[in-house]
Amino acid sequence: MRAFLAQLLTDSEGRSDELAILAILGVLTFIGLEIFTVVIRHQLFAPEQFGVGLGSTLAATSVGMGIKSRCGG
Repeated sequence: MRAFLAQLLTDSEGRSDELAILAILGVLTFIGLEIFTVVIRHQLFAPEQFGVGLGSTLAATSVGMGIKSRCGG
């Protein structure tokens, strides 16, 4: 498990990849806030809004990683 996380959070040269760290933290925060909304605040789960929000987060991450790879970052 530790090796898998290390591969997710580092680039091919073994340096930490800040964009990957921010993306993982962003997705985990997004999911955590959705759980908080449903469990603590007793609001209904809105799958459409969740899907749009999570999809936007993943799309922005993909665009950022693509730009980083093209610019040699």
